[in-house]
Amino acid sequence: MQHLGMRLVDATLGAATVEMTVTDDMLNFHGTANGGAVFALADVAFAVASNSHGVPAVGVQMTISYMAPAGAGDRLVATAMEERRTRRLAWYRIEVRRDETLLALAHGLVYRMEADLPKEVRPDAATKPREKGGSR
Repeated sequence: MQHLGMRLVDATLGAATVEMTVTDDMLNFHGTANGGAVFALADVAFAVASNSHGVPAVGVQMTISYMAPAGAGDRLVATAMEERRTRRLAWYRIEVRRDETLLALAHGLVYRMEADLPKEVRPDAATKPREKGGSR
């Protein structure tokens, strides 16, 4: 997340918003944001939202459709929203936007495990600064 300059904007139960500014090293040979960088942003929002209930959730499927390109300097915002949750599975819709323009739409499915999520990676800890030397 930090390597790509992503920042957690908001995290609530079943939802998360993460932002990133496209840099020159994220561009493909067309001069637009590489799909992998956009996917990574959507994936981080998906991961935060799906783990927000305090139950470890691991992705089992994610699809993405790219609708418009982004360029260097563009600020992208990914918002993940829970669509449905059962005891073992949860479905999410993730939108990646530049301002009001929808750039990509993703859908993700997670498997919810039985253990509790470690306290240091729960959403309330995600919005607090990490201590030096720690990893998440």
